[in-house]
Amino acid sequence: MTAKALIKQAELRRLAAVAKHHGITIEVETEHYKLRMYPTPRSDASATEDATTSPGNPLDIPYHQIPPNPIQPRFDHREKQAMEYLMTFGAEKPIDWYTPKNFGRHTQKKLQERGYIGVSADIDRYGNPDQIWLTKAGQKAMRDMDMHRSKYPVL
Repeated sequence: MTAKALIKQAELRRLAAVAKHHGITIEVETEHYKLRMYPTPRSDASATEDATTSPGNPLDIPYHQIPPNPIQPRFDHREKQAMEYLMTFGAEKPIDWYTPKNFGRHTQKKLQERGYIGVSADIDRYGNPDQIWLTKAGQKAMRDMDMHRSKYPVL
């Protein structure tokens, strides 16, 4: 009986392709050995040929050349969840402040300072606004972020 391979051939090919594409050294450690993959340097002729004939596949863009996310600073998980929930309703459609999950005063304040949500002037006895809504700027920012994700997918 033969022992099961510690690293499958498909995984080795995938790692080699990543090392070559990004020009990085990859090291894999197992119980018995270390495996290092070094990228082979490209010749100048093949590099210029790839640059001129590449159809512009977003997966071929090196990670360090991908532009930053359009929303800076990035959303934390509560802001992201609230904005995605508000996007289901659309811009300028008021909802009760307590309907989004994990949406407290701190998250509300951060999104309101960015100009992505609006809050009503009416407050309850605990100081919470009566209603909240997504602004046009918030809707545009979320659409820009979706377009950025579709153009530059994360591996």
